Amino acid sequence: MIKVVKHGIEEFQEFIKSVPRGFKIAAMRAISTYLIGNKDRGLKHEPTWKFVSRASAYGKVSDAPEGYFSWAQFRYVAAITEGFTLIPYDRTHEMANAWTMKETNSDWRSVKIENEAEGAEYVYGEQQAAQPGLVGWRKALTIIKSNMIGALKAGNAAVAAWIKQKG
Repeated sequence: MIKVVKHGIEEFQEFIKSVPRGFKIAAMRAISTYLIGNKDRGLKHEPTWKFVSRASAYGKVSDAPEGYFSWAQFRYVAAITEGFTLIPYDRTHEMANAWTMKETNSDWRSVKIENEAEGAEYVYGEQQAAQPGLVGWRKALTIIKSNMIGALKAGNAAVAAWIKQKG
């Protein structure tokens, strides 16, 4: 599981502490929704598929064949791939679609964005494995930072809409 709590990003902190509670709720929901994104941007965006072999990602790390950490792992992969025959790759999108948002307190000063998919920390987290990085998966904090301007615009638009509705 990977968790990103939006309270350490300076631009975000400055924006959110300047607005009243009703504004915060609208802004936090809009900002979080923007950061989670969709198939084209944000945390749910997946890189284009490309093949990166285990050997090129990890090299020789044991007495097992290149790219494998042990003979047990090598035998397991051989068994599930029917002797290493190429199995057609079909993304399930489970990891990208597992991003959720939860408020962390009643004042809406912070929101928890998390991904509870198995292995998410090795694809999106600071412990990212070499192979996902070479395929093109970016770390969650990198994605959030690159989407922060759009997220703040979404937050401002949500606040403006909230004022107009209550107005």
